[in-house]
Amino acid sequence: MKYLSAEEITISFKEKFKDDLIEEPYIKTFRNGVKKTPYSQIFVRVKRERFIEAAEHLITFGWPHHTVASGSDLGEEIEVLYHFEVYSESHGHGIPVTIGTRCPKSDPHLPSLSDVFPAVTPTEREKQEFLGVAIDGIKDNRRMWLVHAVPVGVYPWRKDEFGPEKLVRKIHDDPSGGTDGTKVIADYAPFPSGRPPVPKKKEGGDA
Repeated sequence: MKYLSAEEITISFKEKFKDDLIEEPYIKTFRNGVKKTPYSQIFVRVKRERFIEAAEHLITFGWPHHTVASGSDLGEEIEVLYHFEVYSESHGHGIPVTIGTRCPKSDPHLPSLSDVFPAVTPTEREKQEFLGVAIDGIKDNRRMWLVHAVPVGVYPWRKDEFGPEKLVRKIHDDPSGGTDGTKVIADYAPFPSGRPPVPKKKEGGDA
């Protein structure tokens, strides 16, 4: 099997998704361990319309190992990043590849990768629960991680009105402290009324 370099893989994404990239794919070099051995990591961000296709493209280099997904509130958008490693079965040829996409908060939906990588379902459930973004096509839509004291409609990773600020007093007022799990979560669905939250437009402005 021929192992491609990080540069070759990055160029492949640039050529295939050039019109649908959120930003130019890039490589970061890190140093690992006592010997400070350098290794390269690839970062690719594509528009959500081609996100599944980008994940499928990664398979063309050999079946990648999926570790986890991360996400963040960027202000007007929500970003989710899936972290993989290609050639993970090799010795010394593994290359971490992060593939991400974004959606506007006015339409907080992203496609699920569960049809391509079934193991992503738990981490996608986490993104729904913590970011308030709907993962369309997810295999299991229930809440998973948050304790009963965190009400549906509060998402700890959000920085807007759906964030955790209003949650602090509620947890301290809860006799259990929100941690012992003695109460059942009232609603295992991640969104009120089954719909992801859309921030309200701020009223006011110049007179």
